[in-house]
Parts: sequence; C-alpha cells; structure tokens
Amino acid sequence: MTRLKQAKDEAARDALHYRSQLESEYQRKISETNDNSGSNVRRLDEETTRKVQSLKDVISKISSTVVVMLMKQVTTVKS
Repeated sequence: MTRLKQAKDEAARDALHYRSQLESEYQRKISETNDNSGSNVRRLDEETTRKVQSLKDVISKISSTVVVMLMKQVTTVKS
C-alpha cells in the first residue's frame, strides 16, 4: 500500500511539473506574439504615414495643373 501511495504522489508531482512547463512555454509564446504584433502595427503605421505623405506631395505638385485644365474646360465654349 505504501508503494502505491508513493507512486501516486510521484505521478502527481510529475504532472504538476509538466503542467507548469507547458504553462511557462504558453506564456512565452503569447509574449512573443504580442511583441511581434506590436512591431507589425508600428511598421504598418510608419508605412501608411509615408504613403500618405507621398500622396500629399504628388497632389501639391499637380494641383495647379489640374486647376488650369479644369478652368480651360469650363471656360471653353463649343459651338
């Protein structure tokens, strides 16, 4: 009977140890995922900012040309 109780206690300790290992590995993976997610968000935010600025630059370069074209089309009378 004593050996059976010892084996049961030993199995419970092994299960607890294994469970704690799995839990720590799970927490580590979650932490890595959160870190990667944060860096992806920052990267996408920076990329979006660059693209918006690029579009603003293009708009400022061609806006006067577009206005002149529109004015020409509006003021030209076709008969």
